[in-house]
Amino acid sequence: MELLPPAIADRDLFALLVDVLSVSADPAANAQLRLRLIEKAASWQALVELADAQGAMAPFVWALERRALLFPVPSRLADAAHHPTVQLEAIYRRHIDRRQRQRDQLAAVIGALNQVNIEPLLLKGARYLVAPTGSWREARDMRDLDLMVRPGDAQRAFDALTAAGYAADPHFGPTDQHLPELWKDGCPSAVELHVEALAFSARAILPTEELWRRGVRLSDAGGAFVVLPDEWHLLHALLHHQISDRGHIRRVLALKPLWEFAMLGSELSDERWQSIGAHMAGAGQSDVLADWIVQAAELFGLAPPSEIDVSQRSRAHALATIAAASGPAWLRRARFLADQVRFGFSRRTMAVRYHLDEDAVSVATYGRHLQFLLQRYHGRLWQRLTGRGDRPS
Repeated sequence: MELLPPAIADRDLFALLVDVLSVSADPAANAQLRLRLIEKAASWQALVELADAQGAMAPFVWALERRALLFPVPSRLADAAHHPTVQLEAIYRRHIDRRQRQRDQLAAVIGALNQVNIEPLLLKGARYLVAPTGSWREARDMRDLDLMVRPGDAQRAFDALTAAGYAADPHFGPTDQHLPELWKDGCPSAVELHVEALAFSARAILPTEELWRRGVRLSDAGGAFVVLPDEWHLLHALLHHQISDRGHIRRVLALKPLWEFAMLGSELSDERWQSIGAHMAGAGQSDVLADWIVQAAELFGLAPPSEIDVSQRSRAHALATIAAASGPAWLRRARFLADQVRFGFSRRTMAVRYHLDEDAVSVATYGRHLQFLLQRYHGRLWQRLTGRGDRPS
């Protein structure tokens, strides 16, 4: 996770936000929320800004509409365009419009890959564009489209998309997980062609081949592709944020993916929870799964699945993560940067980034990486260090 979500400065406002986003839509709870929203009318703009800063604007508006909590627009209001409800509805319409453009873009990408006999596995938010099964999934925003192909198909996939008008990001960093980002004029999102589902730090927990084995082949008018069953999609997302992006170690409260985890988790059967619980237990990572279950229960009211054992250690870690989100901004930033440097410049990470044996990592390797970072963040280094403009992706 390159970006650190902003600190929670107003705990009451944050509590109101997560209650609006909760799994339940109980009418009695909605009545109480309506009163709290009226009481916070003077802070309405701050509530919207908080949702936006946490990357949860679309889920926030969706939840308000779901619960019938948007304030009615007076029929005789002279300047209705500036009413909060009108503005929020406009924001959500733009979100839906962008999702449709992403859906069209993804269909074209799948079609281009199918033409060279490649059926990609759709990761993260891309899956919801073609295989949604709940209205909340329409609120799931994304920056880019993540598709996974077999390593032996990667170059053909890359060539197929460049032939379709895509161009690679010239500032792409070294990684073994996916190819350079691809952009096309007129398209809303970058395309990332993955050859690995997770970063190297998480692959021992959930190997890429395991996801291919679990995948289900589907097809629509755009072509053929592979998606993961809900429980494995949920587990992949958890490991992406908690292990690959080191959210668990860094105690980062990632509200947007945690909301997705709570909503999708609320739909899983006992058997499906048991399946991924057994997998995580076998990998010795039960606490990582339990940690997010506790966070989702505390913030969004997810009913903890009885099939997953929640240890005192994982509960304490989850509560400490929630508490840390309200800590001093400078301290959170310092700890975040310290771990980024420690992990990013470790011998193991350098070896993976530059496809070397660990004993071959040298001073020249570190110099090469420093040069890349200076080029990538040229003119933005101070903003990068201070976290200005950070937003969850």
